[in-house]
Amino acid sequence: MFQKSKIFLGWFLLGFLLFSSTAEKKKQSATPEEESETTMLVEEVEVVGHVELNKAIQSITLYSEKDIRRFSSDGLKSFLNQCPGFLVLNGGHYGQMAYTYARGASVNQTLVLIDGFKITDPSSSIGLNTTFFSPYLIEKAEIVRGPLSNIYGSNAMGGVINLKTREKEGIEMAAFAGSHGTYEGNLYLSKQAGDFKFTLNGNLLKYSDGVENDEFSNRGITLKAGFHNDLIQTTFMFLGNFSDSGIPLNLGIPTPNREYSQNNLIFALPFTYKISESTRLNVKLSHNRNQYDFNDPDDTWTPHYLNKSVISEGQISLDSLLWKHLRVNTGIDYADQKITNQDQGGILLDEEKTHYMSAFLNTMLNLKKLLLSASIRYDKYQDLDRQLSPQFGFSYLISDTFKVRGSYSRSFRAPTLPELLNPMWGNPDLKPEKGSSLEFGLDIYTQPVTINLVYFDSKYENLIGFSPVTWTYANLNQADISGIELSASLILIEGIRLWASYTYLHTYDVQNEQELLRRPKHSVSAMISYQHRAFTISGEMIYVGKRLDYDELLWETSESPAFNTFNFNLSIPLNKKLSLIGKATNAFNHEYQEVLGYPAPGSRFILGLKYKIM
Repeated sequence: MFQKSKIFLGWFLLGFLLFSSTAEKKKQSATPEEESETTMLVEEVEVVGHVELNKAIQSITLYSEKDIRRFSSDGLKSFLNQCPGFLVLNGGHYGQMAYTYARGASVNQTLVLIDGFKITDPSSSIGLNTTFFSPYLIEKAEIVRGPLSNIYGSNAMGGVINLKTREKEGIEMAAFAGSHGTYEGNLYLSKQAGDFKFTLNGNLLKYSDGVENDEFSNRGITLKAGFHNDLIQTTFMFLGNFSDSGIPLNLGIPTPNREYSQNNLIFALPFTYKISESTRLNVKLSHNRNQYDFNDPDDTWTPHYLNKSVISEGQISLDSLLWKHLRVNTGIDYADQKITNQDQGGILLDEEKTHYMSAFLNTMLNLKKLLLSASIRYDKYQDLDRQLSPQFGFSYLISDTFKVRGSYSRSFRAPTLPELLNPMWGNPDLKPEKGSSLEFGLDIYTQPVTINLVYFDSKYENLIGFSPVTWTYANLNQADISGIELSASLILIEGIRLWASYTYLHTYDVQNEQELLRRPKHSVSAMISYQHRAFTISGEMIYVGKRLDYDELLWETSESPAFNTFNFNLSIPLNKKLSLIGKATNAFNHEYQEVLGYPAPGSRFILGLKYKIM
């Protein structure tokens, strides 16, 4: 009864925010927030090749810097869970193991980009946890639901997340403190001098949930130095993220000495040369280093393991607009990977190397109301069969505010070197995972309202898993996933904006003849923001339905109950430069488990100051 009362109270507060200003009259002219929303609809989406959002064939969610601040009560996880079709589940706080599902695809089938550069970790079959990257490092997020192997190759089977780091000119400093020993600080500086621009952004977060060995700290930094003129655009970029965390539970038992550290470094250099008004030459160079170090001296089976990966990638492409309507982007991509794995017994993979080469062609025919898109990518990984990833689609503007669209895509994920070559459980005969996806969407764009309705149907084969028969990795499964996504963004009256989304997911695990684990049939998210001249307050709700999970104690699948949680953000401007910030995560201290056997953190309250000159 008490839990139901807390849920009711949460809904009541969201409702109060919704109707608290109904007495205010809506102005005939657009507010700054409405103008921002309208601008967003025609903004080019870089992750799919500079297409206006209201013409794109893919399902895309854009978050501006203002949106990200509203959703930032629980790191990047907050706005990913507000995105239809996306779900992030953590084994404890978001510094613990994170499982990110894009339309039900596996955790290693979603690709994350930083400023358009891949951030991956092929030293592990699970993938890279990026949910604790600080939202204070991010200026914009482009989230694609559905495959994009036709552009990005391996791992882009379920979706792609492109995080644009901050670069607006100005200064910002923020400092927060709160419950459970929470400390957070941010420093941002960006200055333009003629054709040159320099940007520095750093963030520090440290907290504990009040449980033994649950301390978590994260340090993030971005550094940019760029040169832009009418012919040349180039920027040197560095991103570093360093995390340390205790792991308080394993198999339901307290683990006071279990811990990990994760370090991620990216050095990147994009270069664009303007050949003519309609043609540009693009070069992208990147170097990505990852390290994951795990230790637990009390663990009998695996007291230590260390994974390292080094990825160097180069891409050259030509982007051209022909006859004012046909955009063509073509190029080649080459990457080297070097992997090291070791455990308490010694070296498992000693700087094992592989490489891949790709070629791609993307075309878009824009006939005002009708956009036709066709693209294909060729990937050849060392010692693996070649992969072709085509995509075909269309979008049609029935009116200025109503669009229909559809697409068909094929995608893949190449097996990692540990899956292929680990001396204990690797399998050199593994084939790439493959997927095919069909989707249709209806989009309504008006000044106060956007509504998106999407149906998708995806099939996956050659899925890689651990075989209990051979005790090695094997291509042993297939999966069918279909669903419906419904989302809306609504400016109710001046100052009040509502976001809401619902996802229905039907999954089928062919091998085990059951639903896929940790994929709920029903999930709902809602967020409302009220902007007054004296304050801005926002509340967000996440509902995740019941789902199958694996019970580590019983060694069998079990049903995990649904949960509902609420977060709140408050900003009070003290003057033009200084603001008071308050955050509440799991505001009603709801007890639940996102991953079976691992309790989610309790309530956390944070208060701080932000100084900003922009």
